[in-house]
Amino acid sequence: MVRILSLLWTFVASFVASSVSFFYIRADGTKHGFPFSFAKEVATDGSIQIQYSLWSYVFDVVFWWFLFSILMIVIKNYVLEVD
Repeated sequence: MVRILSLLWTFVASFVASSVSFFYIRADGTKHGFPFSFAKEVATDGSIQIQYSLWSYVFDVVFWWFLFSILMIVIKNYVLEVD
């Protein structure tokens, strides 16, 4: 049985993974994030600014939360066999 506290820890881990994935820069050098690009650099009149897409960041957090939750359930129920 999965406890709510375990899912909250995976939610925190998803925020950490999304924040760390911001530093992943795509090959073209203009987009940040993995697996979704939620920020891009925009150069205007000599200054570089970063534009964020809130929905892409939310989808990135949900993606990592889903992935970590599935991983936690598999490890807890099938590898460790802990109730």
